[in-house]
Amino acid sequence: MKRIEIMISRALDEEFLDRLEANDVNHFTSISPAMGKGFSNPKLGNDVWPQTNKLYIFYANDEDVMKLTKIVIKLREEFPSEGLAAFETEAQCLAGCTELYN
Repeated sequence: MKRIEIMISRALDEEFLDRLEANDVNHFTSISPAMGKGFSNPKLGNDVWPQTNKLYIFYANDEDVMKLTKIVIKLREEFPSEGLAAFETEAQCLAGCTELYN
């Protein structure tokens, strides 16, 4: 099982959610607003830098990891100036939930 974190500009949020639904990726946690500075314009939610990001966290099997990877690649191609970062790490399920992710 993998943990996928996707930090995405709020400007892309609706498009991202549409693509999740179209690819049947239905289990995630979202945290909003997420603020910070990466490699695009700062998203600090203040008067100077009013935009914010959203953070999505997925615990995913290999099939969903591939779906998420394709979604991120396509969004980066279509919206190269918007902030979008994705990270993958190994995850271990506690308390017997492993069968949910196989």
